[in-house]
Amino acid sequence: MRILILGKNYSAEKFFDYFNKNKEDIVFSTNSKNKNYIELLSVQEILDFCLANDINLVLITEENYINEGIQELLSANNVTVFSPSIDAINICASKAYSKKFIYKNKIQSPKFIVAEKPQNAFEFVNSSIFPLAIKPDNHNDFETVYFIENKKQAQDAISRYFANDNQKIIIEDYIEGKNVRFWVLTDGYSAKILFKSAIYQNEIALFEPEFITSEIEEKIYKDMILPTIQALASQEEEYIGILGFDFILTYDNKPYLLGFDSFFDDLNIDFALELLPFDWRKIFESTVIGDVFLNNTFEKINANALCFKENENIEMICANNRTNLKRYLKELEINTKKLKEAEKIWKY
Repeated sequence: MRILILGKNYSAEKFFDYFNKNKEDIVFSTNSKNKNYIELLSVQEILDFCLANDINLVLITEENYINEGIQELLSANNVTVFSPSIDAINICASKAYSKKFIYKNKIQSPKFIVAEKPQNAFEFVNSSIFPLAIKPDNHNDFETVYFIENKKQAQDAISRYFANDNQKIIIEDYIEGKNVRFWVLTDGYSAKILFKSAIYQNEIALFEPEFITSEIEEKIYKDMILPTIQALASQEEEYIGILGFDFILTYDNKPYLLGFDSFFDDLNIDFALELLPFDWRKIFESTVIGDVFLNNTFEKINANALCFKENENIEMICANNRTNLKRYLKELEINTKKLKEAEKIWKY
């Protein structure tokens, strides 16, 4: 098989390594850290490369490629592409769009406002109860979410966002609880949960946490995941691919949907590749064809693993049970302070 991976992120790097283990595969990547690095700057260059090199599968791991309409162009030229469409990706690419989508479909989420001018944002803040969360509309590696406790902090954050040419910002109620991420595979009409993780400050991920019971998982699937997939299909924006759901799970176990992720992030990709019992080539091809749920089983994963991210270094620790996982972490002394903070929240 001849594979092209479009992405410069950690997921592209890891999938290149995964595919490259099979000597029968020829794998190309736009990530300069990989062998067979190809610099493809335009949509037309990507199409020309695929046709000239008889590419069997294109995997897109970053939203910017999807937003350029590559999935549609390649598919029209009979190149198999694992990626959501440019219309479906809106729920991931724009927080304003996703919040309105969530509200329209009556999925539980923090109360919010989308502000397109600083004055609108200031007026909302002045009449709000703190704390609040303030975030930019688009995904941006250089800007973060601000958690605000007073008007002065809110005004500073709002001014900073608009000074950096953000056209929209989202202000929402801060919900206290545990940050949880569900990863699903969807063919556009139905979905299967692949795995879930608890996230702390986007630097630590605990996989398959025990505090997410089967009852909580069933509720999230029934009330949030499936309605999202069905709503997208009903408006002819079928989402085909990997879709992440970001939640806050309150301490009394009420889930609030915050937003969506278009592909595995840095903290979750190693778990997906190393611990899920899949042949990802077949999964990707079968999803595009539409028979992935007929030809594959998706059973719950019993895993004891935790992932750390420190600067550009990412490490996953695995054990045969939760007790040994804790022991390994103490011995390694990785990010001890933050791990203890996370432990207090997760109580694992």
